[in-house]
Amino acid sequence: MGQSPSDPTGQFIMSSSKRERWWPIVCALALIVASEYKFRIRANSEAVSGSADPFILLEIGVYLAVAVFLFVRFRPSVRFHRADVVTYLLYAYVIILVGSSLYSPYHALALVRAAQVIVALALVCSIARHAGLDSLHRIAHGFGVLAAISVIFGVLAPFPRLKTQPGRFTWLYIHPVQAGEILAIAVVLLAGYLITRGLSRTGPQWPLPIYLVLFLVCAGGLLATKTRGAVIGAVVGIFILLWMRWRGHRKIEFCIVGSAVLTVIALTSSSAIESFFARGESAAQLSTLSYRTTLWSYALDFAGEHPLYGFGLTASRGIFLDSTGLGGGHNAVINLLVDTGLLGVLTWLALLATIIFTALKLPKTQADVGAVRILVVALLSGMVANSVFTQGLGAPATVSCTWLFILATWIALAKNRENTRRPEAALSTNDRVSTTNVSSSTVPTDRS
Repeated sequence: MGQSPSDPTGQFIMSSSKRERWWPIVCALALIVASEYKFRIRANSEAVSGSADPFILLEIGVYLAVAVFLFVRFRPSVRFHRADVVTYLLYAYVIILVGSSLYSPYHALALVRAAQVIVALALVCSIARHAGLDSLHRIAHGFGVLAAISVIFGVLAPFPRLKTQPGRFTWLYIHPVQAGEILAIAVVLLAGYLITRGLSRTGPQWPLPIYLVLFLVCAGGLLATKTRGAVIGAVVGIFILLWMRWRGHRKIEFCIVGSAVLTVIALTSSSAIESFFARGESAAQLSTLSYRTTLWSYALDFAGEHPLYGFGLTASRGIFLDSTGLGGGHNAVINLLVDTGLLGVLTWLALLATIIFTALKLPKTQADVGAVRILVVALLSGMVANSVFTQGLGAPATVSCTWLFILATWIALAKNRENTRRPEAALSTNDRVSTTNVSSSTVPTDRS
């Protein structure tokens, strides 16, 4: 990712103008809105065919505008910086995605998605080199506000629903699965800022009621989407937030209180919980996870034809649409296995594991780094749990893909922050020792 701007002592420089603070938020949210927010109903067959309507052109235009801004603003040059393992794996993952677009059967769609992946990578690299940890906290806060505004808009201006989405909340023409994915990420982030309020960090620090209101709005919207995987992902993320926030006997107290609360909920609301997860589906549908297991079985047989490199980027969307009527693998690993083969899957898994491992190795009490450590592990864990049921984390140009890139950048910057402080700490210790020795040697002693 390169090094973040720093002064001669290694301390990260904060942006001096409001414009410098806002460009990472605007660019990141613009990519997410352009990719996920649907302003019309479009058949999946039209997408894989490569046909473009005005809204597709608008989506491409937003990515192009971000790319032009980054090029004009920062004038990137070919410079090789010493990077960490997370950065190398992120680059490797992007290279595999882009390379697989060259042999995809859906060439036009694959090339567009590959270009979008490159723009997302350019954005996070620009953030790493020209901004600091505070910019990523600002993106997270902006995303939470965007999600809450989206829920309020969906309540005030409900759009027509498809027959396959009865009683499920969303906004605009976004599928409830994508809406749930967006809200699950927002819920974990907002819960993280609520739980880590006592830790020192950079970035916005809003009053507690604001975080609480945003959290309740997003949590209510998430439950209303009835997206089971997203709800499970949010629960996993919040559980890890609570587990990592405290140490020692506090964790034991958390387990006891949490078990009691879950028991009460299970006893008093078992029928409501069962109804929520059943969602009116038949026993046959539930036994196959809404036909996902059937799709996965077919995908594994199909992936055996090209196990190493897959069929090319976006191939899973068209292949499954032709054979089962469902677009995408409905599972991140299955989606990557068909698109990029074992090479892509193993690189993706290595990237996820390295992000979490690097985050867990960060100091728990160091300023700025402690909060990042908890947020990154909890959010990525929640996204992985949700990826069992949806392909967003293993597909290009999705909200989960964008957040994967952001989390990789976040942890790389936090690691750099830790490394820049280590020599300073050692230097300050040596200075104190030297000062003490000099002082003791110059103090006159009483020999009488």
